[in-house]
Amino acid sequence: MNIDSPRPFSKKWMILSMVIYIAAEIFIGFFIGGIIVGKYVSIGLQFMMQGLCMLLAYFVGGFLVGVISPGVRIYEPAAGAFACVALTMILVIFVPLPFFHFSLTKLIVGGAIAFVIALTGAKMGERITGNKL
Repeated sequence: MNIDSPRPFSKKWMILSMVIYIAAEIFIGFFIGGIIVGKYVSIGLQFMMQGLCMLLAYFVGGFLVGVISPGVRIYEPAAGAFACVALTMILVIFVPLPFFHFSLTKLIVGGAIAFVIALTGAKMGERITGNKL
């Protein structure tokens, strides 16, 4: 199969993307956490740093999938990012704080943001490897 020809959507690469996002967030959080842990920081700054870790993990994860996947794989990491947001939204059902509640609007907006960031990272990863999009 030609590397430039369209490939069918791979659920395997979507799930692998989700695992890569989690690993990337842990790795990024390890370094960022070392900067702010043990210091006085506001709850707002903690939320912002957590959000930035998640967004950066979607970009880095999408980039990695674009680099390591065979052929062109840009929609799998994007779908995986959306699925990660959906999993997070499902998990908030178990959180007893009223601030964290499931909302279809949050799922759509957050999922769309993660989708676009991961798609951008995957496209950049594919370009680095020389794959044409």
